[in-house]
Amino acid sequence: MLVAYLGEPGPDEVVDYLARGATWGWIIGLTSGGELGFPGEVSYGAAKAALEHFTLSAAAELGPHGVTANLVHPPVTDTGWGTDEVRAHVAASSALFTVAQPEEVARVVAFLASTAARSVTGNTVRMR
Repeated sequence: MLVAYLGEPGPDEVVDYLARGATWGWIIGLTSGGELGFPGEVSYGAAKAALEHFTLSAAAELGPHGVTANLVHPPVTDTGWGTDEVRAHVAASSALFTVAQPEEVARVVAFLASTAARSVTGNTVRMR
């Protein structure tokens, strides 16, 4: 597998992977609300934008080698950091938004890493 750790692969890892004759692979990243822009968070938003463009470029460049590249943008996820105030804010903000369980996010990642998603590439899957 191209990515055996949490994080984005660097160019060296991608080149090494392809040099070994690989004909398939997945790049699956996780992102958050950087595209919304937040006061005082210029570097955060820039980093998230860079991750989206890395994913789009990787999908275009590595697609001929059978590699897909996608991002998952989960909603607030119940991993222990969310307070009751955060949950209430999410519930009040829109019927479209929920607090997800980690397993829900994992299922989306598992789908993207399956053969069922061979034609899904260059996307950000926004969970709500």
